[in-house]
Amino acid sequence: MDLRFSAEDEAYRDRLRSWLTANRDHARFPRDPMKAVATARDWQRRLYEAGYVGLSWPRAFGGQEATLTQQVVAAQEFARASVPPLINLVGLDILGPTLIRHGSDEQRRRFLPGILTAETIWCQGFSEPDAGSDLASLRTRAELAGDRFVVNGQKVWTSLGPVADWCFLLARTDPKAPKRQGISYLLCDMRSAGVTVRPLRNAAGGIHFSEVFFEDVEIPRDQLVGELHHGWPIARTTLDHERSGLGGVLALEQHLNRLVAMATTGDGAPARLGQEDRRRLARHWVEVEALRHHGYRTLSAQLAGRDPGGEAAAGKLYASEARQRIMRTALAVQGPLAAVPKRSPHAVDGGRWQPLYFDALAYTIGGGTSEIMRNVLAERVLGLPRSVED
Repeated sequence: MDLRFSAEDEAYRDRLRSWLTANRDHARFPRDPMKAVATARDWQRRLYEAGYVGLSWPRAFGGQEATLTQQVVAAQEFARASVPPLINLVGLDILGPTLIRHGSDEQRRRFLPGILTAETIWCQGFSEPDAGSDLASLRTRAELAGDRFVVNGQKVWTSLGPVADWCFLLARTDPKAPKRQGISYLLCDMRSAGVTVRPLRNAAGGIHFSEVFFEDVEIPRDQLVGELHHGWPIARTTLDHERSGLGGVLALEQHLNRLVAMATTGDGAPARLGQEDRRRLARHWVEVEALRHHGYRTLSAQLAGRDPGGEAAAGKLYASEARQRIMRTALAVQGPLAAVPKRSPHAVDGGRWQPLYFDALAYTIGGGTSEIMRNVLAERVLGLPRSVED
């Protein structure tokens, strides 16, 4: 892996930096949720039209086919500019690469352009009330009736559920097959009759997740990805992409930069910043840098067409636990003021860290628990036998 930046890479950096400076105001989202969603769609569309979305996607499917070093430069500049994450990351980083690898030509033509421009926002229907960590135990069923599937069941912890236009989901199509067989991968229009979305409020007071209920929902057969009953290997591809990439590192870097600014200059923090706090900040910097370079390795594997499963699991495990450590440090630096409610005029840094702390607790669960990630590493990296036979 060669990460030396060429003259072309530095020219790319200059163009991106200039564009972000000129367009930064378009990334300021209003407080009203619906207006914020519209602004987020517009921001992603602007980035795409400028050539900064779908960097790793092949040009044949609307992507930029950027080099590894260009993608690294882009991640650095997005972090430097502190721009918000793209609203359609579920589609860009998870579904898009899955469709490129497993989708039909018609599915690629139909869905990939809208993913890039955020015209179509996607959510993921994998987890269920009794099938979270043990995803293969899912109970949502899809019965094939002529040229349509009829879907009944429930999904939970669905990010972007209330605003998503479409959902990619797993459903059991052969109830007699073993757990990891008889599952199919379907694409569902969220406006279909029988789809009900119920937002879930988290411990921080935000609404990022939802429950999604399917009651006799009809999905055309041409929205089946891959072969009938063979959705599990496709789901593995989806999960590998969900856990890989540089997006998580970008978010952690932005949080750490904000934490250092708060701890060293804001709200009288220098008086409270002890030696141990300084050590923690230094350790967090090392953690983020290690994650960044691990992300480069994972991205290199993807660009070379290799399965990034082991690298992706390691990155997801370490990043989710590092996020919790960073948030704990943010509260420790605040001292007694960490208990002040967000809306209080005495809240440090506008009270942003308390919701982030609660939100970080979910990162070691969502996308695969830390225990599941350790199992993946044991089986796919160390070659150990499965702990439980199907």
